[in-house]
Amino acid sequence: MLNTQTPSKTDYARALLARPGRELPRPVRTLLILVDGQKTVTELLSLGSALGLDRSALEVLQTQGLISVPDLAAQAREAAERQAAEQARAERAARQAEQARKLVAAKFFALDLATRMLAGREGSLRDGARLADNETSFMAWLETCSAAIASHADAERAQVFRERVVAALR
Repeated sequence: MLNTQTPSKTDYARALLARPGRELPRPVRTLLILVDGQKTVTELLSLGSALGLDRSALEVLQTQGLISVPDLAAQAREAAERQAAEQARAERAARQAEQARKLVAAKFFALDLATRMLAGREGSLRDGARLADNETSFMAWLETCSAAIASHADAERAQVFRERVVAALR
């Protein structure tokens, strides 16, 4: 048992402690009660020493199946997995924030172009822009803008509008 490990009680130990009895000597029982999954082996050895127990008391509890000592390699793997998962979440959040920023920038760019191309007839498109809050709804709104530009100007202008806005989104 390494001194930095944090033993915890097993279900068997909890059941044993729940019943009154003399199955364990009083100091050993007290030491078992102190095992909480938070105290390190060093701390438990110090408490055991105060109870008149030596180092072997923890080893006896482990041998009897009353405490479990986590594998440090497993703990390190779990910590690395947690850190990797947290990093992945942070990267996803950063990508989503960047995509949201690009969407807002593309929306403002599209409104500016539509205003220039439609010369004051873009009021209903501005209202629709407020509802475009994800890429799918934005693309649908972009098609509505393109159709309006095509009907007020021509299809070539609408195509240029669509291409420039999509390029700004990427």
